Amino acid sequence: MKSKSKVVVIGGGAVGVSTLYHLAKKGWSDVVLVERKELTSGSTWHAAGLLPLFNMSYSVGQLHKYAVKLYKTLEEETGQKVGFSVVSNIRLATTQDRMDEYYQYSGVAKTIGVDVKFLTPEQVKEIWPLCNIDGLIGAIQHPEDGYIQPADLTQALAKGARDKGAEIYRNTSVTGITKNKNDLWEVETDKGLIECEHVVSCSGNFARQTGKMVGLDVPVIPVEHQYIVTDDHPEILKRKEQELPEMGVLRDSDGSWYMREERGGLILGPYEKGAPVCYVDGPDKESEFELFQEDLERLEPHIESAMHRVPIFGEVGVKKVYNGAICYTPDGSPIVGPAWGLKNFWLNEGHSFGITAAGGAGWQIAEWIVDGEPTIDMLGVDPRRFGDYATEAYLIKKNEEAYANVFTVHYPDEEREEGRPLRQAPCYDRLKNLGAVFGHKFGWERANWFAPSKELQKDDWSFRRSKWFNHVGNECINVQDNAGLLDMTAFAKCRISGPGAEEFLDYLVANKIPKKNWKS
Repeated sequence: MKSKSKVVVIGGGAVGVSTLYHLAKKGWSDVVLVERKELTSGSTWHAAGLLPLFNMSYSVGQLHKYAVKLYKTLEEETGQKVGFSVVSNIRLATTQDRMDEYYQYSGVAKTIGVDVKFLTPEQVKEIWPLCNIDGLIGAIQHPEDGYIQPADLTQALAKGARDKGAEIYRNTSVTGITKNKNDLWEVETDKGLIECEHVVSCSGNFARQTGKMVGLDVPVIPVEHQYIVTDDHPEILKRKEQELPEMGVLRDSDGSWYMREERGGLILGPYEKGAPVCYVDGPDKESEFELFQEDLERLEPHIESAMHRVPIFGEVGVKKVYNGAICYTPDGSPIVGPAWGLKNFWLNEGHSFGITAAGGAGWQIAEWIVDGEPTIDMLGVDPRRFGDYATEAYLIKKNEEAYANVFTVHYPDEEREEGRPLRQAPCYDRLKNLGAVFGHKFGWERANWFAPSKELQKDDWSFRRSKWFNHVGNECINVQDNAGLLDMTAFAKCRISGPGAEEFLDYLVANKIPKKNWKS
C-alpha cells in the first residue's frame, strides 16, 4: 500500500469510486481509495438503480444530468457493462397543483438542458399499457433516463479509475485522520498510514463517524427505505416474448411510489410517512451488505395505491422485500464541497439519490480540487448551508421529514415544520402575538409576513397568489408611507478590521461609514 498520495478517497460506493475516477480523469493519477469492506457493500448494493432527472434544485439537477450522460459512455470506455436501460421516466399527476409543480420544474429543466415532455393520460396509456389512467390529468416524461445496475456501474468506474493510474485498497479500514507538522493529512488505516494533500469523505452511512475523526458534526443520518420485488407476471412475460419495448419507470407522485419492470415482474418503491432513521450512531464496524427487517404494514397505503394504478401488481406474489439504509440531510439534498473550517478536507455525503448523483458529484469534487473551483453553481449542495443548530435530535426529525416529503408537492418558498421552533430571537413572542407567520432561516425563526387576525395566521402555499399576498402588500405600503422595523437576529454578522477596513466598507455598503468612533 502507498504511504503517500495526492488524494485519499474514503468509501467504495458509487459516490466514492466516481470521485476517484474523475480525479484520475483530470490527470491526478496519484490518488487512492480506501474501502473498509468490498466495493458497493454500503447502500450502493441494495439501491434500485433508478436515474431520475427530476429535481427542483438547479445544483442537484446539473449533477444528475451529467451522470446520466456519463453512464451512457462508460461501457464503451471501460469495456465493462453497466446495465443502463434507457426506458424513460414517467411522473403522473392527479391534481392541478401537481401539474403546476411540473410546469415550474420544466423551467428548471429547460435552464439546465434536460428534455421534459408533457403527456396526456391517453399518451401515458400508450407508453404504459398496463397503467390504469382513471383520475389522471396528465404526466411528464424524461425520455433520456431509466435505470442502471449499481454494482456494475461502480465496477466500471473502478476499472476506469485504475486504467488511469488510481489505486483501490479494499478491506482496509480508516482508524484515524490527523494533520501533521507539514500541514498534510495523515490517514491511518489498519494496513498502514497514508500521507496526502486532500481527503474526500464519501463514507455514506459512516459519514458521521468519519467526520468525528476530524472534529466535524456531519449533518447526515440515514433513513430506512423499502422496496418490493415481485414474482413474474404473465402480461410482462408476454410483452417480452413479443419483443415489445420495456415500459418506463412509472412514478405516481400523488401515491408516493415508483415502479419499474424487473425481469418478468415488478419493483415497487414507496416513500411512506413514518420511515425511521437508522445508524444514528453509525453502523457496526463489521456490517456489510446489511438489510433491516421489512415492515409491510407501513407500506399498505402505497401498496393499495399501486394496485389501483397498476392492477396487475395485485396479481403477483412478493419475491423479496429490501429494507436498507439511504443517507439523508435535513433538506434532502446532498452535501458536496469543502468542509467548513478544514483545509483540503472535502465532503461528498448525504446522497439520498446516490446512484443518480454519483457521476456528477464525483465530477464536481474533482473539478474543485484540481482546478480550485467548481464549474457549475454548487450553492444548493454546499456543506456550509447547515450550522451547529443541526444537532442529532434535529437531524432525526428533519431527515425523516425529508424522506416523507420526497413525493409531496413542492411549492415555491415552502416551509417545513419538523424540529421547529428551534432558535428564537428575544422578540419572537412579541412578533407572534402581532400576527407573525414564521419561516426557518439557518435554524432561526424569522417573520415572513404578518396576518391581521389569529384565524389567518398560517401559511397558504400555492403556485398562484397565496392568501397572504394582500397582507404582504399592506406591509409594503405601510413601510412606504410610514416606517418599518425588521428583526435582524437571523442575519449573519461580520467583523471587518485591519488596514483598509474603512475603505473596504465604504466601497461595500450603500451608506457612508461614520467618521466618529467607527473603530469601536
